[in-house]
Amino acid sequence: MIHQIIVPNTQTVNLTFTVPTNYIGEEMEVIAFIKKETLTQNTSITTLSPALQGNPLTNDEFKNWILQAENQPTLSLQDAKVKWKNKRQQLQQIIK
Repeated sequence: MIHQIIVPNTQTVNLTFTVPTNYIGEEMEVIAFIKKETLTQNTSITTLSPALQGNPLTNDEFKNWILQAENQPTLSLQDAKVKWKNKRQQLQQIIK
C-alpha cells in the first residue's frame, strides 16, 4: 500500500510513484481528498472495461460497450505503430 501525505504549494502538483511489480497490469485507484474531510466509499463505481477485474457486465451492458467501441474513431495500423514508436522512445528516455 502506498500512503503519502502532501501539502501543495501551488495549484499544479506533479506526482510520481513506483508501482510494485505485482501491481503491474492491475487496476489501481488514486484518491485525493483533504485530510480533515471524511473519505466516503463510492458504491456506484462502474467497470471501465470487461478486461478489468470487477463486477461482471450484464448482457445489455456488454452490448452497449460493443456499440460504444464501434462508434469510436479508429486508427490505422501504420499510425498506431508510429505513435507506439514515439511513446516507446519517450519511455526509454525516462528510464535512462
